[in-house]
Amino acid sequence: MEYFLLFLIWIAAAFFFPVMLRRFQIPWVTAVIFAGIIIGPNGLGIVNSGEVMDFLATIGLVFLMFTAGMDIKFSKLKKAGKKVLLFSMVNLGIPFATGCFVGIYLGLSFFASLVLGVCFSSSSVGLIVPMLRELNLKSKVKSTLVSAIFLEDVISLILLAILLKAVVPNSSIPLEIFPIVLLVFVFVVLYLIPILQEWLFWFGPSKDVFAGGVRAVFITLALVALMAELIGVHAMVGGFLAGLTLSDMLKRRKKLEQNIIAISYGFLIPIFLLSLGMTTNIATLFEPGDALSTGLIVLSLIASKSASGFLGGRLLGFPSRISLGMGVMTIAQMSTTLATASLAFQYEIFDENIVAALVILSIITIIITPLLTKLIFRSHSEKPSKFSRLWRGNNAK
Repeated sequence: MEYFLLFLIWIAAAFFFPVMLRRFQIPWVTAVIFAGIIIGPNGLGIVNSGEVMDFLATIGLVFLMFTAGMDIKFSKLKKAGKKVLLFSMVNLGIPFATGCFVGIYLGLSFFASLVLGVCFSSSSVGLIVPMLRELNLKSKVKSTLVSAIFLEDVISLILLAILLKAVVPNSSIPLEIFPIVLLVFVFVVLYLIPILQEWLFWFGPSKDVFAGGVRAVFITLALVALMAELIGVHAMVGGFLAGLTLSDMLKRRKKLEQNIIAISYGFLIPIFLLSLGMTTNIATLFEPGDALSTGLIVLSLIASKSASGFLGGRLLGFPSRISLGMGVMTIAQMSTTLATASLAFQYEIFDENIVAALVILSIITIIITPLLTKLIFRSHSEKPSKFSRLWRGNNAK
C-alpha cells in the first residue's frame, strides 16, 4: 500500500499544482518543481526521496534530455555554417567564462566553477523553438538562432561529460584518451544507431496495436544510455544524443513522437522535477550570503547571455534590436541547467545552496524570457499563437 500511496501523492502533486498555478501564468515546469519543494523534506515533509523515486527520477532525467534532443533537427544541425558557428561560440564562450568567474568569486572549487560555466553556456531549446514559431521574424534570424542554440546545447553537454570524467573517474578509460573515445561514441550514436532503429521498426509488425514502435525507440534509448555509462559518461548525455539522432526519424512518425512525449511528460519527467524540487532548500536563499550569491548568479547569467547574443547578432550584421532580441531569447535555462544541477549535487560538486540558486535561475528565466522577447519584438510580431504552451502552464518539451 505504501508504494501506491507514494505514487498517488507524486502524480496528484504533479497534476494539481500546475492547474492551480496556471492562473498566475506560472510555467508547468516551475509549478512541478514548486510541488516538489512543498511536499518534500524541506517543505511540509509529506514524502521523502527513496530508492524507488531516485530510480524513477534518473529515468525521468534521461527522458528529459531525450525529448530535448528530439527538439533538435539533426539534419539542420549538420548544415550549420560559419555564421552559425560564430554566433554559437560567442553566445557560449562569454557566458561560460562569466560562469567560471562567478564560481571562483563565490569560493567554489576550480572544477565546480567550470561546471557552473557549463550551466551558463546552455539555453533552453524547449522554450526558444515555440517562441520563434510565435514571432513573425525573418527566416534567416530563425534559422541562425535555432541552429546556434542546438549547437550550444551539444557542445555544453560534451564539455560536461569531459568535466565529470575528470572529477568522477567512473570508468577505466584514461582521461588522456577520453575525448577521443567520446568522439567515437558520438559518431557511432549519430550515424550507426539510426540504422539499428530502422531495423527495429522493420523487425516489428507493420500494424501493432500494442505500441511496438514506442518499445523499439525505448530499446534504442536504453542501449545508448548504457553505452554512455560504459565509457564513463552519464546516461543523460546518451539520452540527449539518442533524441538528437532520432529527431528527424520521429518527425516523420508523428503518432509515435506524440506517444513518447505523452509517456515522458505524463509520468517520468514530472518525477524528476518533483525529485529536484525535493532536494531544493529554498530556506537557504533567505540567508543574506546565499541570497546575494543567488542574485549574482541570476544577474550574471542574464547579462552575459543578453550581451553575448547581442554581440553575436551584430557580428552577423543583424540590426541592434533584432540582435538584442536574439540575446534575450538565449537567457532561458531549463533542461541542461536543471540536469547539470541535479548531477553536480549527486556527485557532491555543488552544495544545496548552489543547486537552489540554479533552480531559482531556471524559474526566473523561464518566466521572464517570453515576456522580454515579446516586448522587444512587439513591432515585429503577429497576433499571439498557441505555441506558448510551456510558460502558460501546459505540457512542454
